[in-house]
Amino acid sequence: MDREPGERRKEQRYPIQAGAVVHTSGGRTLPGTATNISSFGMLLHIEQSSALAMDEQVTVEIELQDDPAKPFSSWGVARVARIDGSHFGVQLYGGTFDSDW
Repeated sequence: MDREPGERRKEQRYPIQAGAVVHTSGGRTLPGTATNISSFGMLLHIEQSSALAMDEQVTVEIELQDDPAKPFSSWGVARVARIDGSHFGVQLYGGTFDSDW
């Protein structure tokens, strides 16, 4: 994979549009949208990004609807690695994928 100069990511990111729910370490639940994902990270959009702090541990739930008859969900434990307006990046370090079918 060719990377842009100054690019620090080691894994390619893939664009997605999936509903997300972020659970903060302070007990807040923030709805949002996952906009891209890789093996070790994810970029999310939420309206209340000011509710997050750098290096805060969060849990992220993602609902992927490839086939409405067979919903697929995942969750991951992550660290907030970047905050940029209403977008924030997380570094994933644990999680699972669950099929509800």
